[in-house]
Amino acid sequence: MKQNVQDYLDFKAGKIKMPRHLEIQKETYGNALFKNPVLEKLTRTPIWIPQMLWIILPAILLYYAFTQTTLAFHTILITGFLGFLTWSFIEYMVHRFVYHTETEYDWLYHLQNSGHSIHHRYPKDPTRLAMPPVPALILSAGFFGLFWLIMGHYTYAFWPGFMLGYNAYISFHYAQHVLKIPRFRPLRRLWKQHIVHHYKNPYVAFGVSTNLWDFVFGTMARDEKGKIIQ
Repeated sequence: MKQNVQDYLDFKAGKIKMPRHLEIQKETYGNALFKNPVLEKLTRTPIWIPQMLWIILPAILLYYAFTQTTLAFHTILITGFLGFLTWSFIEYMVHRFVYHTETEYDWLYHLQNSGHSIHHRYPKDPTRLAMPPVPALILSAGFFGLFWLIMGHYTYAFWPGFMLGYNAYISFHYAQHVLKIPRFRPLRRLWKQHIVHHYKNPYVAFGVSTNLWDFVFGTMARDEKGKIIQ
């Protein structure tokens, strides 16, 4: 049995406080993914680069949708919002069922480690709070192609909404790790839920940009009395 499967069982039984592959390290930086310095540099990014990238490219596509397609104004807005909502759902599902699924498969364990577990071990590393531009561009192009096969020219509105949803995700995620907990109640709850996910129970509070899907699927972090942590 893989170690992370056993750790999960021990965590659920209360034998350990945190699975070892998700345990926070004292250092802020560490655990390089590649020995090659060029490849390693490509795994890190300052937050402003993907933030700007995922404002500019969606804006260009939205401009194209408004000026070069026959889509009505309200259709573009509704389709864009649906794209935004779809991102939040995928964010939740991937976080819960890919990154926090205990596995005996080496390929999935390595994907989890490089894509997420390293962030749990070094949550204060500001260079790993968003996907670097190169893999993000490749994945976003793949999503664009998939959406085009499904919905054709509606993709010019749906994809920008989807990627703006991703931008909201990385922006909130960065803020949750570098800024103090806000006083505004909905944001305070979002911050506190993410703190519980990192420091107390990695098997709850999978939403980062919104608590919507945690509400829907019953995975909100709760206190000892069963009340949702606000």
